[in-house]
Amino acid sequence: MTCLSLFSRISRDVMRLSVLAVPVLFVACGGDAGTVGPAPASSRAVGSSSGASATGSEEPGGPLLTLALQGSVAPVAHADSFAAQTPSSQIVAIKSLWLYRSAEDPAPVKVLDLGASSVETDLVTGVASEIGTVPLRSLPAGTYRLAKVGTAYVRYSVSSRMHGPITVDGRYDNVQALSDGAVIDGKTHAKGWYRYDFRVGTTSYGVLEGENAPIPQIPSGGGISLDTSGGDSFYVFPTLVVIDPTVANDQRVVCEVNVHESFRWQDQDLAGYAAHVYDTTPTSFEPVMAFGANSFTLALQPK
Repeated sequence: MTCLSLFSRISRDVMRLSVLAVPVLFVACGGDAGTVGPAPASSRAVGSSSGASATGSEEPGGPLLTLALQGSVAPVAHADSFAAQTPSSQIVAIKSLWLYRSAEDPAPVKVLDLGASSVETDLVTGVASEIGTVPLRSLPAGTYRLAKVGTAYVRYSVSSRMHGPITVDGRYDNVQALSDGAVIDGKTHAKGWYRYDFRVGTTSYGVLEGENAPIPQIPSGGGISLDTSGGDSFYVFPTLVVIDPTVANDQRVVCEVNVHESFRWQDQDLAGYAAHVYDTTPTSFEPVMAFGANSFTLALQPK
């Protein structure tokens, strides 16, 4: 499909395109691909792995601990001079939470593992989502200073100006699997699968699917990273959470993720390109320098 065909359809709105070679974007909340502490392993795990709520013969009773995720677009300072935008939608699908006493903890605590049943949260809306619930008595007492949040996949939408025979403003609606076995729209995908879709309004002008999408990057200064060393991907960040299994009331672990202007790119001085506009063509794009969470915070509070 040629650039001329693409832009003829945009101008006439009568043709149906099949595949457009959209630019490869660095997607999702992410960061350095280094591992902090040992990788989570079920043989060392303590806690629930039974899904969104712990029930049945393993249920020890008593107060419950609920994991909740909430986004924020509150303005934060960025340490670089890149152009940026806050995505109009930035959805992350969470599948697990692990807590570490230290970065070298040989027996991290698996607080929650949903397997293929991940839970989506749109970080732009600020609306909290409850990811899952486990009995507090299933968790060992302790002070935990590092957290790993397992992520199945991400969806996001960013504005872009497409250049060619004509110029049109639209957006990319994209999705990428960050862990093996990610169930997206009813289909199971391997880590690295992606789908990129350029749209103007509600109309799609080209979809590209493939494998081996690039590793995400994180805006600098947030203190978080993305461990992609295994089949699953984990956000890794310092925290301070004290677990007391003897408390009398239900508790809530709230993870807040800031995504203010988290999609960041390097403006290029090319004919027709504008500053602070994400300019692309059907085969090229301005270099994406970072995309993802600016920061994570994890707090334990009464429910």
